[in-house]
Amino acid sequence: MKNQVILFCLVCIATIITPSLSYEFENEENFDCEVLMKNERLVKGLADCLTSDELECGNVMFSQVKKYAPEILETVCAKCTDQQKATFKKCTNLFMQSHHDDYEAIMKKMDPENKFRGPLEAFLAEP
Repeated sequence: MKNQVILFCLVCIATIITPSLSYEFENEENFDCEVLMKNERLVKGLADCLTSDELECGNVMFSQVKKYAPEILETVCAKCTDQQKATFKKCTNLFMQSHHDDYEAIMKKMDPENKFRGPLEAFLAEP
């Protein structure tokens, strides 16, 4: 279940960057963000991690997500594969709907000047 958090964090966004021009995710083929959304403890842990000032979050995966989330936000998942983009859209939209206040807090923390919010939300609205 914890490995599933990595892709969800693309909530905000979740990745492990490799030297290539793509992202590599652990257990990507088994990831189900709908299951993750039902685990309030994990969702709260992720939201707390992404909004805290500490780089390390006590959870290695959350810390990795936090480290790379700014690039993903700024580039609107430019290095993502088509499948990763689809998963990113689905998970982020689910998170926005079910945990709107947490989404807003994460966006305020990661994009305080709202530079990337417009492009991100336009991307999320695409079919």
